[in-house]
Amino acid sequence: MARAAINITGTGEKFDFVSLGGTEVTCYRQGVGVYCVTGTLGMVPFPPLDQGWGYGLHPSDNPAEVDIAFDDGLLTVTVTKEGKPYDLKVMITLHILVPDRPPQAELPAPEIDPVAAAQTQIAHLRAEADYAIAPLQDAVDIDEGTETELATLKAWKKYRVALNRVPEQEGYPLAIDWPAAP
Repeated sequence: MARAAINITGTGEKFDFVSLGGTEVTCYRQGVGVYCVTGTLGMVPFPPLDQGWGYGLHPSDNPAEVDIAFDDGLLTVTVTKEGKPYDLKVMITLHILVPDRPPQAELPAPEIDPVAAAQTQIAHLRAEADYAIAPLQDAVDIDEGTETELATLKAWKKYRVALNRVPEQEGYPLAIDWPAAP
């Protein structure tokens, strides 16, 4: 068995559900102040209220009284106020037990298209090269590039040409000799 928490609104709708186990929990409003929950194994047993398990009313619904019964797979929550059936104005949070999740089969690793993976890597490395080349090319274009900038620009451009030639390598796309960035 695993723990779960469900928030039920005054109309009987499931507002939120958090589970460490099964997820097939439903709820509905049977009548004024009567809420039914299916798919549980009952409430988390008391104690420990100090650990937040049991139930909790939204502050707008306090000081309503709550009675909870579990019989034949049906969890029934009855809410009264001053002895009369009372529809929740906001919600109640129930801490319930649910079946453990079945063991998950290990999924096979997704098949990766080697051509697509290589092209993605080339595009990524090409974008890095373009980013490095742009300011160097600007400096050269306006005749303000230093000899170091010119040499660096040529190195990046050679690298970019080598990237463009990766698909021509023998063994591509399974065996790639990636060029080294400057």
